[in-house]
Amino acid sequence: MMMNQEPVSGPEAKLGTPEFENTLFVLDQVPTQDNIEDFAMQGNLYPEPLDDVAWAMPGYLSDDYNVFLVFAPNVLDKWTITCAQVEIVNGNEITHMSNVVPTGMGMNAIATVSKSGAIELLAYFKTLQANGLGHFDENLWKQVR
Repeated sequence: MMMNQEPVSGPEAKLGTPEFENTLFVLDQVPTQDNIEDFAMQGNLYPEPLDDVAWAMPGYLSDDYNVFLVFAPNVLDKWTITCAQVEIVNGNEITHMSNVVPTGMGMNAIATVSKSGAIELLAYFKTLQANGLGHFDENLWKQVR
């Protein structure tokens, strides 16, 4: 007897597709010094202050491709997690950071170099979502173009 399988939907099904490019992860909680530990990745990697408002954290690091997650109120005054490519020298000095792109675009780019890296990042976002800290939004980015 075959079980009816629900079609897979949500970010897993779309990772790597053109439809996922404009997906944003919108924060439902604003990161602050008091709650930043709630946004930890793998329990011990925390977002660090980028400036007076925004936070940043490595999302994917390799010898030749590095993506940081940027936590900021940067899409129609909503707090989102966007992605920026960074250049790192001497192991830890950031020499350049690109303009931010939607979460989905950054994750698709990571998937082209490391499918497992993108899947790990997706698991991180799903954990934030399960903890009530944010959600995926496929329409917000369209409003800013």
